[in-house]
Amino acid sequence: MKKILSSVLLSSLLAGSAFAVSVNEMNPYDADFAKMNQYFSSLLESHLSASALNNFSYPRTDIQDLKDTIILKFDLAGVEKKNIKLSIDDNKILTLEGEKKESKEQKSKEFVKKEIFYGSFKKAIQLPENIDENKLQTKFENGILTVTIPKTEIKKQKAKLIPIK
Repeated sequence: MKKILSSVLLSSLLAGSAFAVSVNEMNPYDADFAKMNQYFSSLLESHLSASALNNFSYPRTDIQDLKDTIILKFDLAGVEKKNIKLSIDDNKILTLEGEKKESKEQKSKEFVKKEIFYGSFKKAIQLPENIDENKLQTKFENGILTVTIPKTEIKKQKAKLIPIK
């Protein structure tokens, strides 16, 4: 019994090591792929992190869905009130547009890392049907834009009977 068990164990170890050798032999370009992956990662980080990645979710937003109100808060630190445009269309899409301007003094400095977003931004949020956009209220204080929208009752569509001829 011991001989059988030890031979099974030995054969499984040998098979495992043979498999590991065959996997390594099947991928002779692993080192090259690792270098390419590292190159593309650094390329993406250097070109996208400065603007596109930081703008991807700008401005940061909190949305509260309360019983009778929806409250949206946008973090617009450093954005002047005159550079903000807020609109809502017939499809209940709230759109926030604006621009965060960078001073000339900051542009001339050399940075080791730059994560603060500057430039134009646009964010659109689909709101539910049961809001009253005519009673929408806004407040801009300490870099936070708060938008408060009261909810209304959803009007149920009545089915219209169609006569069959």
